[in-house]
Amino acid sequence: MDNFIGTLIFILPGLMLYFWIQSFGINPTVKHNPAEFTAISALLWFPVSLVSLLVFNGLVKLFSWPKDAHPIWNIDQLKEMSGSLVFLCIFLSSSLIISFLFAAVWAKWIHQQLFMPYLINSIRKWRGLAPLSKSSTVWDEVFLNNDAQVVEIGKIDQEKPGIIGGIKKVSRTFEPERNILLSDIEYFGNLIKKHNIPVVSIFVDTKTGMYVKIFDPQKIEEAQLNDQKDEVISS
Repeated sequence: MDNFIGTLIFILPGLMLYFWIQSFGINPTVKHNPAEFTAISALLWFPVSLVSLLVFNGLVKLFSWPKDAHPIWNIDQLKEMSGSLVFLCIFLSSSLIISFLFAAVWAKWIHQQLFMPYLINSIRKWRGLAPLSKSSTVWDEVFLNNDAQVVEIGKIDQEKPGIIGGIKKVSRTFEPERNILLSDIEYFGNLIKKHNIPVVSIFVDTKTGMYVKIFDPQKIEEAQLNDQKDEVISS
């Protein structure tokens, strides 16, 4: 029982923060094993739990709620209060909200606008290294943005043309397979051939030999507008 309560107090808040950070699109380069995952959660525990305890202390000081509760300022008092279901509910509820807010601030401002561009990349440039991208993997950088993309998917060792379509869904970072769901296959296939849309970049999976050609989105939009005008004129 002590181990269970210790997990709720010392591991779960950090686990919540780690979950929110990954949900907001900040993923490590490689998937962590269980030991690394536990260690990271234990490190992330401190800021979330500290603010959660301050919230609990504020409720006790300002509103005298919960009844018969006292502020927590040391580990012994924390162990004493951990036997209260009311305290655990308040602590875990506030940890959920606080971890969400911490993760949102980290993902939106600190990581993207301070941590990566100024702290890490400034040192890398000073050392003569290429700056890191905003995403941890090439897959994230190319396919997990909120962009409309028309692509051709095929195999390098096959002579037949690949499949052309608009990307509707792609695999997330740590899914075991790289899968892409395409839509409007016939429409975009005919559009590419009719207007000879150029390829702006090619993603190559060196492990499987799969390639993904990404067509110029601006040219595709122009081609769609031209076709719509032609249909209006012909009608």
